[in-house]
Amino acid sequence: MKPYKTAGRERLLEFLSRNPDRHFTAEEICREVHGGEAGQSSVYRHLSELCAKDVVHKFRDEETARTCYQYVGEHCDCRNHFHAKCLRCGRLEHIDCGDSVGFADHLLAEHGFSVDCGQSILYGVCARCRAAGGQA
Repeated sequence: MKPYKTAGRERLLEFLSRNPDRHFTAEEICREVHGGEAGQSSVYRHLSELCAKDVVHKFRDEETARTCYQYVGEHCDCRNHFHAKCLRCGRLEHIDCGDSVGFADHLLAEHGFSVDCGQSILYGVCARCRAAGGQA
């Protein structure tokens, strides 16, 4: 099926692509893109399509127990690396590093635990916040 090429979809993509280091609930996206509840069903439809194409990553924020979405672009492979969430500023970063895969491989080989890297979020304090505020 061909994706919907609507002005709303383009606004949604443009908003998310300007905020790649943040994650949003569908309700927050709807407020930002449409100014309220209007268009909520189309936002969900577009998010579902973008998740299926791996342009947007969907995950559960355990801190808020809500489903969140983050723009990852067309060439990011979120399934093969961890993510880091800053407890101070809320920024969500991709840890696209071979050591992530190595750590996941270690957990499987040594502990029998298979990690879903794309769903794994490490919590801490980012470099920017540490630099601005001193301690971790």
